[in-house]
Amino acid sequence: MEKVRFGFIGAGLIAKIGLYPAMQDSSVVTISGVASRDLKRAEALSPTGKIYDNYQDLIDDPEIEAVYISLPNSLHIPWSIKAMQAGKHVLCEKPIAMNAQELKEAIKVSESTGKLLMEASWNRWHPRTVRIKELIDLGVIGQITSIDTCATYSQLNDINKIRTTPELGGGSLYDLGPYSAVAPLWITDFAPVKDITTKVLWHPDGCDETLIINYRINDIDCRTVTSMNVKQTDYLTITGTEGKIYTAGNDAYFSYNNVSNLIIEDNYGKIVIEEFEACDPYKIMAEQFADYIRGEKSFVLPVSESLRFAEFFDEIRNKIYEKRI
Repeated sequence: MEKVRFGFIGAGLIAKIGLYPAMQDSSVVTISGVASRDLKRAEALSPTGKIYDNYQDLIDDPEIEAVYISLPNSLHIPWSIKAMQAGKHVLCEKPIAMNAQELKEAIKVSESTGKLLMEASWNRWHPRTVRIKELIDLGVIGQITSIDTCATYSQLNDINKIRTTPELGGGSLYDLGPYSAVAPLWITDFAPVKDITTKVLWHPDGCDETLIINYRINDIDCRTVTSMNVKQTDYLTITGTEGKIYTAGNDAYFSYNNVSNLIIEDNYGKIVIEEFEACDPYKIMAEQFADYIRGEKSFVLPVSESLRFAEFFDEIRNKIYEKRI
């Protein structure tokens, strides 16, 4: 299969530690160019390819087939739309949109141009994540009664200003919610969400620094914690009528290039531990995206799921901001 030629729009930390090494190690994708306002960053990610100091110049390059967008959250949809209109497929960092309405606009462009638009929620391609859904669908723990999720870190400083600026899409919900807050949705096949309540600690810049969300999906009690100022704590626990499934370690959403484990425990105390080899889910995601473009069988995250995530985030943000008024 001919390699899919990618252009990077943005050359920040996520591009550097995530997609760049994944694509460098791939036999089906290649980085043909990088656009950044910082040309030194662009050169670091495109040592043999083209570099641009203008995003539009990159998407106008006929040699580039697809773009990976890792700009501030508020710029995701505007540049996704421009790229698709220029004939490029789009792999966009999470969260793909600031709200459901702007994502709907991008979906229309995707449909009219025939270009793939996909959110880069790389955790969904991890074999352990895939296995969790398989076990749930098999009914291993019976009917689900509760889901507890958490994703936090404590590395905020002036360098991370983009992550705390509301106008740029800052805040723990947008930053970490695409991992932890959305997990109960895909686990339950997007059953209706109801009874949302929230508690929030505001960052001085005006974004949600720490957020606790309680809600129900059918008769399932769900609780999600996101924070940018709490020691790293990452877990996913799914409890059912016949047992529970939970991630071991502190890597529920951020396991790559490391061995990971999943624990299945029944109501009688019997425990089965499944171990997963070290892998790079960024690479799996990028290659599945490329396979789809080339007409090969693959899994791509449906943009319809991303729309459900965006609608859920809209509801949460309405709750937390109505409390602030």
